[in-house]
Formats: sequence, C-alpha cells, structure tokens
Amino acid sequence: MTSFNQRLVQEWQAMGHRVTVLNYTVQYPSWLFPGTTQFTDEPAPEHIESHRLLHSVGPLSWWRSGKWLAAQQPDLVLLRYWTPFMAPALGFLTRIARRAGLKAPVVLLADNLKPHEKVPGTGPLNRWVLGAVDRVVTLSNSVAGEALALGFKGPVQVLHHPVYDHFGPLMDRTAACHALSLSPERSYFLFFGLVRPYKGLDLLLRALVSPEFGFWNQPEGRSWTLLVAGEFYEPIEPYRRLLEELGLQDRVILHPTFVPDHRVAAYFGVAEALVLPYRHATQSGVTQAALHFGVPMVVTRVGGLAEELEGKGAGELCNPEVGELAAALQRFCTHPNRSSYRDSVQKLASLYGWRPFAEAVLADEGIV
Repeated sequence: MTSFNQRLVQEWQAMGHRVTVLNYTVQYPSWLFPGTTQFTDEPAPEHIESHRLLHSVGPLSWWRSGKWLAAQQPDLVLLRYWTPFMAPALGFLTRIARRAGLKAPVVLLADNLKPHEKVPGTGPLNRWVLGAVDRVVTLSNSVAGEALALGFKGPVQVLHHPVYDHFGPLMDRTAACHALSLSPERSYFLFFGLVRPYKGLDLLLRALVSPEFGFWNQPEGRSWTLLVAGEFYEPIEPYRRLLEELGLQDRVILHPTFVPDHRVAAYFGVAEALVLPYRHATQSGVTQAALHFGVPMVVTRVGGLAEELEGKGAGELCNPEVGELAAALQRFCTHPNRSSYRDSVQKLASLYGWRPFAEAVLADEGIV
C-alpha cells in the first residue's frame, strides 16, 4: 500500500502537479494490529509533502483533518481504501471537509470493499464511505461489482494495477542466492508477502505432496524447493506442524519476517515462479512485482488475479483446490519451453505503466 501511494504521488509530481499527502498518525490500535510493527525502517521518500494528522479511531483528529483538507483548496481528493475499518475516519473527515468549504471532487481508490477476514458491519461501513465520495476507482472488476452492489450511483472506473518498478533491476541469480544464503544448485518456487489465512499457504504445502504433482518426487524435481518469504499475520506453529506432517521440513524454507524494499529483488532473483494459492482475492501487488522482475506465476483463478493473467501465457492458473493447484505446478515444471513464460511476462508488464494509470485517475476531472 505504501509503495503504491508513493509511486503514484511521484508520477503525478513528474506530470507537474503539486501533491500533498494527508497521512495517518495511527492506522490500527496496537492491540488490533497482527504484525510486528506498523512502521518501516525504509528512509522517508524525498520530495513528498506529507502531514501526519489522521488517527483511524480518533474523532478529534477526523475533525482536524477535515478542516485541514478544506483549507488546502485542492483540485482533487483521492482517498485510499482497503478495509471497512477505515470507513468511519474517511467518511467523517470527508463530510467535515465539505462542510468547511471543500469543493473538489472526492475519488475513492478502493483496493477492497469486501474484506478478506470478517469485519462486523462491513455493509453499512462501506455504504458510509461510498456515500461521501463522487467517484470510485478500483483495480479489478470484482471490486467494481461490489461497489455497484452496495448501491453506489456515481461513476465506477476499473484500472489495471501498475507494475511496481521501484525495486530496482532483477538481481543475478547467483548473487541473489548468496544474498539470501540459499544454494544456487536448487530451483525455487516463491511464496511472497504477508501470510494470512486467505492466501492459502496451507493449500500450497499440501499441493507439493499431492499425486497430481508427480514432478516433485521425480529425480529432476528433487532439487526444487519452496521459499516462503513474509511476516506471518497468524500463528506460525500450525505451519511448522504441517511441514512435519507432510515430510517437507527439508524442502520448504521459511523466512518469516517482513521483507523491506531493498531485499525484494533478491527474492525474485532466485525464483523460477511466484506461487499465489489464494482462496479469494481482489488483486495483489505481489503479481505486479513479479511482472516487473519478469518472473512467471502459478496463480489461483480468483478475483483480479485471474482477470490480469487469464490467457496471457505468463504462467498457470487453477482453481483454489489442492489437486488443481498441484496439477498447475506440474504443468509449469514439465512445460517443454519454460522460457516462454518469461517472454509472456515481459510483454504483459509493458502494458501496465504508471503514467497511463496516473492520467486516467485525473482525466474524468479534466486535470491532466
């Protein structure tokens, strides 16, 4: 999310626009946050004007932020929205800003409307924030459909998630293996990103030992390993027990920590394929990193993941079931020309630039 915001701001700045960011002092109370920290050790981006004013559950900050927003007299307000938890803050500050004189159109850029985990009051919360905005931009048709189903009457615009291009070039494979203390003699599937129940890591572990993935236990397949890189937003011990139960301790490597931006290139540098076994999804920024690095994907046919990759030749798609995922892995590993996947990934990546996205968000308001 942070990477997306920074990259979009930088693109608008490159187009000659002044961009001011209204930032959070706190997104989640600490007792609600499942990870280690809500903050990053990455250096603050240069040349981005940011004001930390908004507390997600602090009504006084909503009032102050709304008054501040109106005083900026912007030409456009873009709200980033990814969970109904943020609906009270964003809905109130927008309405307060309008009462304080805000005239600019307000656009909601919604990664998700239906949350991945249950959130009480999701429907009313979503309607509350939708009722405060003039237009909705989504990154998948599935989320656009959710906005319409919730009764939103304004324009709904679907745009492709741009390719993440700020991680630097793909690392040499040997250098990447050295950086991660991995053997360059092995081949790696990569599961990358925060580990949460809906992302289906357990499905992937079971698929590795499924009969439909016979390659895994054949002589040419025994050098293949699964590398899991990302912080666990759920207990890790059930996964360790599952590894023992399936006999995968020696063929699955866990790096269960948050991966900072400067380490991302190494993980994709070692990967033969990114595997996203999601049970459900809207879209994933991880696929856009894979496109940038030219890494093929094995992805479940859910939400925006399938929308972006279906029929593109950039990997294999399947339903989120163990047997089908195993069969997709088998198709990938036994493909007679695996380099064709990478060729298709590079062609697909060329279609999803930041400038067309940045222009499209502004175009309806005549700002470009």
